[in-house]
Amino acid sequence: MAAPRRIQFEEILRLAGDGGLWQVLVFVWSVIGGLMTGAHNVSSAFVGGEPEHRCALPGELANETASEEQLHLWLPYNNATGRPASCERWDAAGGNRTLGCDVGWVYSRERFHSTIVSEWDLVCGRRWMMSTVQASYMFGIFCGAMISGVLSDQFGRRRAVCCSGVLFVISSLATAGAGSYAAFVTLRFITAMAGSGVFGCMFILTMEVMGPRWRALVGLIYQIPFSFGFMSLSAAAYLVRDWRYLQLVISAPSVLMLGFWWVLPESPRWLIMQDRLTEALDVLRAAARRNKRTLPSDEEMMKMMAEFRADEVKESAGDDESGDRSALQSCANGVCEMFRLVRTPRMRCISLASFYNWLVVSMIYYGVTFNSADLSSSPYLAIFLAGLVEIPAVLISVPLINRIGRRPSMVVTHLLTGAAILCIMAVPRWLAWPKLVLGMLGKFAASAAFGIIYLYTAEYFPTTLRNAGFGSSSTCARIGSMAAPYVVDLLSPVHWTIPSCVFGLAGVTAALVALLLPETNGRRLPETVADIERGVWERVTPAANGEMETVKL
Repeated sequence: MAAPRRIQFEEILRLAGDGGLWQVLVFVWSVIGGLMTGAHNVSSAFVGGEPEHRCALPGELANETASEEQLHLWLPYNNATGRPASCERWDAAGGNRTLGCDVGWVYSRERFHSTIVSEWDLVCGRRWMMSTVQASYMFGIFCGAMISGVLSDQFGRRRAVCCSGVLFVISSLATAGAGSYAAFVTLRFITAMAGSGVFGCMFILTMEVMGPRWRALVGLIYQIPFSFGFMSLSAAAYLVRDWRYLQLVISAPSVLMLGFWWVLPESPRWLIMQDRLTEALDVLRAAARRNKRTLPSDEEMMKMMAEFRADEVKESAGDDESGDRSALQSCANGVCEMFRLVRTPRMRCISLASFYNWLVVSMIYYGVTFNSADLSSSPYLAIFLAGLVEIPAVLISVPLINRIGRRPSMVVTHLLTGAAILCIMAVPRWLAWPKLVLGMLGKFAASAAFGIIYLYTAEYFPTTLRNAGFGSSSTCARIGSMAAPYVVDLLSPVHWTIPSCVFGLAGVTAALVALLLPETNGRRLPETVADIERGVWERVTPAANGEMETVKL
């Protein structure tokens, strides 16, 4: 006797509309988070831009300019560039022993009028403090991804997004008034945590309200506002050369995030899994009204949702993934979720492969982005191009993942990234434009890989661990993004090709590791770890009567 057909969430969502106006409005609100996080993630390129500088001469005032004759008497000159040294001066006029810049520094205002570098002298022996600014921001995203993923699974997608949005508004605006280096780094850290919560949890919410046929398109287009954040930052920084005013300009639009409290729905999938069926029905009713659909009776809807949840709870009973959880147990349960990602063989293989792919793609993505300023005479142009190439990368990825699948797309983009960056090693150091072209090609492929992996990750982790898996993977990405500036800063002085070698080889190895991930194109989302361990990935197909049926592969 054939087993009774299981109710899938996709069937329930179809009744309310799985790609209508309601879903469009959720996506439109997600654009705000993408723009804000994109601009702030790379804002240190301008807020912390390093102006040309030299040692101040004894007795020289900050607002005075020494004559060329005085500069040649007091400062060593680079014969190749014809410019004075940045971090040394002679012990006396016409001396032969060098000293550090004990008097201070004089900064050029040609490119930047004011940055945190010139305000707090983050140059020469204090340059590591500027590197720490970006590393601490990425560490904030690291912490935010880990915490928000767990809290989102415990307390809901909507609440996690809204609370993160409020924190982002407060901290980003307060950063403009930071009176010290420590205050600036602390506020940026909080902004990064909050931005990670907004971007990551909003992505999960958006994906869970979309039907299977729309997830690929929406999941990749979700990345485009992030790219526009890059480009809008470059435009704002070009017009506003003072770092405090620039910080205000890029933070002010975040006030719109306060509207999340009134307009965002909770994920009906999450509500059903939490046995909050009445609330899930209210959300589905609102979706149906907006999408101009008519739902079956409340009794029939409640029955379908109860059957779906019962099947999933039954499947997950052996994994201890069911049961009521109190607020006091949230932290402990969150830690347990992390362990469940690696407790069983197939789940462990998928999780570890996911972690490595996120680490590599983020390391290359940010490494190439921040290094792109060295490939052009204008950092404004370089960052703008780094954002611009992301848009065609995302648009090409949409048909690519649907035509050849998620896993082959990951492999191809990783290989292209690695090949482009490795080719930089063959270009003579003095020849700039081929390096810029290859760097942008590598950024293009890395952006495509980043867009694909966001969608891909949301599909190969089960619902009960989806946010924990997504958050943990994103956490690994932050490790890569924190490592990127150190790869460039510490290895470039040894030889300028070493960073390209590291990034290129990392891309090739990530392509090989991606082969361990399952193909999810056209298949229903796994609900539990039991689904993963059974190795049953089911393709969603329309039945003859118009309903949904699944075919085991």
